[in-house]
Amino acid sequence: MKTIKVSIQLDMEVPEDWEVVDHPDDIQAFKMTDERYMYMSFLPMFTSEFEVGSTWTSECADELGTEIVDMVSHEDVEVKVIVN
Repeated sequence: MKTIKVSIQLDMEVPEDWEVVDHPDDIQAFKMTDERYMYMSFLPMFTSEFEVGSTWTSECADELGTEIVDMVSHEDVEVKVIVN
């Protein structure tokens, strides 16, 4: 078995009233306008095509989804607020 490291960085334009909060689940999350919380993490995308313009989807069999999540041994997502 080998380990790979995937770093994810996103630039997003969000509504002014969204806030970054420390969620009780020990993660940083967005507090959205409607009092919901959103955690930014990876989303595996799949295709069976090997060509430019392939069709990608996040849908997969439950077994495969669980297997992929179980492959993650550590996750670190950092959220920084940038004021323009």
